[in-house]
Amino acid sequence: MGLWLIAALSGVSEAGLFTHKTSQGDAPENQVQRRLVMPKGWLELGLRADSKASDHYRDSAGTRRARSAPWRYSRLWLDVRQGFSKRITLYGAMPWVMAELEPVGGTVTRTVAMGDAHVGLMLEPWTWEQASIGVQLDYKAPSGVEWPGAVDGGPDQVVSFLTGTGISNLGTFVHGRITAVDRIRVQLTAGYVAKLPGVVGYVVQPAGFGNGWLDPGDEIRLTGDLTGQIIDQVALGAGAQWSHRGRYEIGVSGPSTSRLKMTPLPQGPGTFVDGRLHLSYQPTAHWEIEASGMLDLMGSDTRTFAHLGLEEFSPQPGLQLGLGVRARW
Repeated sequence: MGLWLIAALSGVSEAGLFTHKTSQGDAPENQVQRRLVMPKGWLELGLRADSKASDHYRDSAGTRRARSAPWRYSRLWLDVRQGFSKRITLYGAMPWVMAELEPVGGTVTRTVAMGDAHVGLMLEPWTWEQASIGVQLDYKAPSGVEWPGAVDGGPDQVVSFLTGTGISNLGTFVHGRITAVDRIRVQLTAGYVAKLPGVVGYVVQPAGFGNGWLDPGDEIRLTGDLTGQIIDQVALGAGAQWSHRGRYEIGVSGPSTSRLKMTPLPQGPGTFVDGRLHLSYQPTAHWEIEASGMLDLMGSDTRTFAHLGLEEFSPQPGLQLGLGVRARW
């Protein structure tokens, strides 16, 4: 009796990698049929890379102008997602950044370091047979490099780039998903990102004292995506994102100041529009490979933070390509 009980318990508890467990929810048959959250009990690990090359910038009128040195901004992301419950998914994303400027006939300036990490959760409280509405809460931590290699001399004296803004972001997004005839999915997202003012190392007094305050203004985002299931394993999608960013303000917090006084930067509120394409191949429910491309279609002034390499504040115009692989079980 004892041996039979041990054997029975061993059979029930056996669960290897990619083995379905009784506590797990069912995986969707294809990419289009996915919900906003992962099935309960599933864990996903992903590795993706994206890279943008730019030989232009945008002036105060948003017009593209040729730049004297090519700029490249690349990231390697480690992604983790976990189906915490039937309606909640937890996630985290950690980037490594490589920023480089290659002047013609000059010395290449390159920085490789950790970027700003994201953690958050996705809730899907409202579901129907072919549609659902979800809420995403996202926190961006100031985990990247926020201290420049030199604080004197302006852009001509930069010896390294920043890989983090030094600012915490709190984002709230509402997602809506509709699936038609099991082959087409439309997803719309509206979001608000609060960028909390803070002390950063790249706001400097004229005399050279650092530790100034930066208020980067908040951001509104609207995103739309249309995805079609070409065959059972392959899905193709296209979309666009519109974002509006508030005015940047800086303030000095040095020992000689009696109170904080914020001064607007020349770069005022800006609007940006990006177009996107993505292609996904899912040979099994446990593996997926995705390629993507993004191109700026419209933008505002991108010069203010360009010499620091802060793409979040001053995204340089150019084509960004990405490739990633995900494993889930």
